[in-house]
Amino acid sequence: MRHGRLRTPSPPQGCRPSPTTEHVRLYRWDSATPGYTEQEWAKLLVTARDEHRIAAYRKRTYAMLLVLNTCCLRIDSLLNARVEDLEYDRGHRVLLLEKMKGGGQTRKPIPPAAWDALQDYLDGRTEGWLFCTSSGGRLDEPAVRRTLQALAKRANLPLRGPHGTKVDAITHALAKPDARPDRVQR
Repeated sequence: MRHGRLRTPSPPQGCRPSPTTEHVRLYRWDSATPGYTEQEWAKLLVTARDEHRIAAYRKRTYAMLLVLNTCCLRIDSLLNARVEDLEYDRGHRVLLLEKMKGGGQTRKPIPPAAWDALQDYLDGRTEGWLFCTSSGGRLDEPAVRRTLQALAKRANLPLRGPHGTKVDAITHALAKPDARPDRVQR
C-alpha cells in the first residue's frame, strides 16, 4: 500500500540554485492519507467511549486514544509502558516512557481528562502493562490497528493506522495560537 511519494521540488521561477547548494536535494513529502481534524478526533473518542463493539474494551480503548492524542505519543512507546511508569513529578501526573527513537527516557505530563480515563480503565491495577489484553499480555500494534479501523468505520471516518495519531496530535497542538513548539515536540 502506498501512503505517499517523495518529490523533488522545482525552484521558483526566475531563481537559480546557488553554486554552494546545487548539490543538495530537497524533498517534500506528499501524503495520500489525510489526518483527522480535531472534530474527527472528538468523534473517534466518543465512539471509543460509547459505541465500541465490545463493551468490555471501551474503557481501555478510550483511555489509550485519549492518552495518545493529548500527550502526542508514539504508539510503540505507549504500548511498551507499564503501570509502574505512572508517576507524580513536580505537581504533575506523568508517564515515564522509553524513547523508541534515539533511546533514553522522557516524562510526558498527562492532562487531567486523560488521567481520569486512565484511572477509570486501570480500576486500581498497580502493575503490569499499561495497556494489556484480557489475559494481562502486552497489547500489540496490529490489535490497535484493527481497533482503530473498526472505530473509524463505526464513526464513518477514513481508515487510519496508529502511527498517524502522533502526527495529528502535534499538528493540532501547533495550530493553537499559544503553541510552544519546544513543549509540543518533546
